[in-house]
Amino acid sequence: MSAWPAEPLPAETIAVVRGELGLLAEGIIDAVRAASPIYGEVFGSPEGVALRIGVEQAIRAFLDALERGERPAGETDELWRMLGEAEYQAGRSLEDLRGAFRSGIRAAWRGAADVATRAGVSAPATIALAEAIFVYGDELATDVVEGYLRIQSDQAGERERRRRRLAAALLDPAGPDPEAVARAAELAQWPLPRTLAVVVAGDDAAAVARRLDLDVLVGSDAQGPWLVLPDPDGPGRPAVIDRALQDAPAALGPTVALDDAARSLRWARLALAVVPARPGTLRAADHLPELILLQDPPLAALLVRARLAGLDDLPARERERLIDTLAAWLAHQRHTPAIAAELHVHPQTVRYRIAKLRRLLGSAMDTGEGRFELGLALRISHRR
Repeated sequence: MSAWPAEPLPAETIAVVRGELGLLAEGIIDAVRAASPIYGEVFGSPEGVALRIGVEQAIRAFLDALERGERPAGETDELWRMLGEAEYQAGRSLEDLRGAFRSGIRAAWRGAADVATRAGVSAPATIALAEAIFVYGDELATDVVEGYLRIQSDQAGERERRRRRLAAALLDPAGPDPEAVARAAELAQWPLPRTLAVVVAGDDAAAVARRLDLDVLVGSDAQGPWLVLPDPDGPGRPAVIDRALQDAPAALGPTVALDDAARSLRWARLALAVVPARPGTLRAADHLPELILLQDPPLAALLVRARLAGLDDLPARERERLIDTLAAWLAHQRHTPAIAAELHVHPQTVRYRIAKLRRLLGSAMDTGEGRFELGLALRISHRR
């Protein structure tokens, strides 16, 4: 940053510039309006009156400081930060604000140099005046941008807090309160979708949220974080979800109505816990039998013991051969040639193994209910 003039500028130089304060302010405003259509509209509205006053006050503070040989007093810094806050609240972009300041500073320098030249101010004094204008303008711009970013950060933080409260309301284990959810959604500026799904991604939840090109909610509870995805089956959204989840240890719960959001979370967590890891998106809806069978692991283990206990004392390789034979027998509805073809063994070998299975497993193979339970036990055993 350029240095502020170490010595006060000649009083006549300051007096000349002060005498043209109104023209200087008008020149700055005209330059900003010409360079920025957005601010051209602002200065033409009632809101522009306050900005005009601010420009004139800034020029007076600048000239007073030059007269004292000091930097402008810091007590006005907060006022300029407040101007930055007002610009953010008005919906104007930071780039527009910076562009307006650049135009204003250039106009201030040109106007002051023109006034100084017409008044016969010396070249060294004009150069010192230019340096002071650029230093002061830079400080004002810093204050305004700081105010803009401060409220932007504050509001972003408040928006995130409101969205987390909405996520918590939607995922209330006791069931969402429709009125509370509607109010929370309004405050969070998150339109309530017709359907949603919940993603569980462990420690990668924030990274997954960034990769999703969707307006998701982020929430968490004692078991960890999760994401709420609006209308996950909408056009193009499954592909977006696949890209975001493809490299993450994550699970997508089934698509549900808003009232069932907690179920989507529970099923997503269950899928992540019981379905073996594999490439691609883990969708709970693609593994419903496993979720049903394994949502109570001790109960599932009890079924395995009850139906397959007769195989426990066999050597590992023989047990594995009989398990494979039983699975093929159930899959091919006891058709020996098909079983033999799948296992690449002679049909007589199949008959021998089936006879042994009947001795070890009892009557379960002879009834429809028994065969159903054996199929469940094999599926559970395989997943475990």
